[in-house]
Parts: sequence; C-alpha cells; structure tokens
Amino acid sequence: MEKVKVLYTIGDSFVYGHGLESRWSTTLSKRIGGLDCNVSLTGSSNDRTFRTTIRDISRIESEGKVWSETTDNIVCNLSDLVVIVGWTSPFRFEWFHQGEYYQSRLWSQEKKWNYNDGRIDYKFSDEISKPIVNELNSLIKFFTQIISLKNFLDNKNIPNIFFNCFFPFGQSATEYYKKIIDDLEQNKISKLRTFDNIDTYYSLHALWDCVPRDYKELNHLEFIGEKNLDESLHPTPRGHKLWSDKLFDYGNYD
Repeated sequence: MEKVKVLYTIGDSFVYGHGLESRWSTTLSKRIGGLDCNVSLTGSSNDRTFRTTIRDISRIESEGKVWSETTDNIVCNLSDLVVIVGWTSPFRFEWFHQGEYYQSRLWSQEKKWNYNDGRIDYKFSDEISKPIVNELNSLIKFFTQIISLKNFLDNKNIPNIFFNCFFPFGQSATEYYKKIIDDLEQNKISKLRTFDNIDTYYSLHALWDCVPRDYKELNHLEFIGEKNLDESLHPTPRGHKLWSDKLFDYGNYD
C-alpha cells in the first residue's frame, strides 16, 4: 500500500483560505495523494509561523503526531511530510499574555480587520508595538526567521516550499526590499552603546542574499493578480485553484 503524504501548510489567511470551504491546500493535497494538514491562522504573524512550524516538526520527531484544526491528531513521521510555508507581512507580530500568544499588527486598517473572534488580537500599545514594527527590527527578525526555518527543514530532509503571500501589497517585493535595505543601511546610527562593529552590525544585504530563493520567486498575490481577490482582498476560489496549480508544478512531491 502506498504511503500517504501529509501536506503541512502554515501561514495567514492566504493559506487558511479565508471564508472558503475549499482552499488551495485541500486541492493540492488531493493531487499529491496526501492529507491536508493546514495549521494556518487568519491574521497570523511570521512569528507564529516560525514558532509553530518548529514546534510541530519537533513533536512529529518526538511523538510521531501532528495536529490541525480539521484533522485532529495525525500519526506521521518526518519522512511523510511536505511542508509549504506562506510568509506574511514582516510588520505583524505576536505577543505573550496570560499563557497564550496573540497576533497583532500596526496597520492603518486595524479597525476594518478587527473580528474580535477570541483568537486574534489587533489592539496594540504604542509603547510595545512601535519598537517591534520598526522597519529595521522587523526585517532583521524576518530574514533571520526565514533563513533559519529553511535550514531547519533542509537539515531534517523535509521537502519544503516557501512563498510570499502578498507583501508588499501591489508592489514588487524584490524592488521593495532592495530599496528599503539601502535606505536603512545608509541611515543607520553612527555609534553603538554596546561592543560590536557598526559597519557590520545589521548586515541587511548579506541577510537578504541568504533569504531562500523560492520565497523570492513565488509571490501568491503577484501570480494570481488582484482580479482574483474578493471584496475583503483575499483570494477567490479561482485564485486558490491557480495557486494550487502553480505549487503543484513548482514542487517535487514524489
């Protein structure tokens, strides 16, 4: 009997399938003869993606199980996995309160997106959130996370694909990152309070060079186009089908 793969997918609403019964992960898992283990969260930050993926891979390695909202516990091994990660805006973040992680962000659309469903907290304190979403801090943290997670999965021989969900919305991600990195490096502080070399303290260009190639090549929104977004700016069923087809062609699921 052929072994069933487990398609482990994680990210924000572009991966979760906002408002849809069928999402691209469901379609793709069927095409590769696998189970749809989607652990995404609407409004998720990259902090959650990084933390949760490492947690789940560690649990599979230790206990031989992985959990998702629609499947409950699945018995599996690392060799059963295909991992696909959709990375969201670097300016989202999570914070820890009373034993639970909350997702938050400092966006002008905050009120519009405030669902108050008990799992997502979009309220923020300027004292806490503004330093966190500082451009320099956000990019360093994100580049470190995406490089680290790619190496973590590759070192465990887990097939994986990384992609950019939508960031920055309606712009070229490569052009955005290169411009903002140049600006940040040129306008960095001139002196450090602690011991280090200010010339190499951030090394944003080096970090960007090491960001995985698939993230730079695969942009969900750029590929499907804004015409395949609904009124809430999430992919339509056709947008999900197009993305499923793209990932099927891009990956190796044998």
